[in-house]
Amino acid sequence: MIKKILSIVLVFSMLNLNFLAETPLERGTMFIVRLLSTVKSNSKETISAIVDNDVKGKNGEILIKRGTPVQTSIKQEKARGCGRGGFVELKYISTTSVDGQTILLNGSSSETGKNKKGLAIGLGVGLNFTFLPIIGLAFLSIKGESATIEAGTISNVFVMNDYNIEN
Repeated sequence: MIKKILSIVLVFSMLNLNFLAETPLERGTMFIVRLLSTVKSNSKETISAIVDNDVKGKNGEILIKRGTPVQTSIKQEKARGCGRGGFVELKYISTTSVDGQTILLNGSSSETGKNKKGLAIGLGVGLNFTFLPIIGLAFLSIKGESATIEAGTISNVFVMNDYNIEN
């Protein structure tokens, strides 16, 4: 009897129970990211965004803390002639879990500036053929408005892979 108990204790002591200390962060988990700075299509500034709420596991453990920085990438197009508006797209790439793992994200925000094609083409072509030959074509250089994503904008982002977070 004592040998059985000792052998059972020995078997359990040799088991790796690390999996009990890990909490899964599943693919598709959604949380909110808040943009802290304004993004414009016509300026190159440093962008900062943070996790807006604690991301918790099924048992209530915090997996990603509120305020954790989020890495981003920006695609910008300035407003151009013929009334074309600017464009800006902000993609959320990754953040960090409580145990230091890089968590890949899927989410983005985008804006397009108001275009002024009708105004530019109307004035450029209309004035060229009527009152201001040749000079009227200069109105084709009228640009559209720049695009802006305001500070404080919130976006839903999703976890791209499954992760095991150690508590």
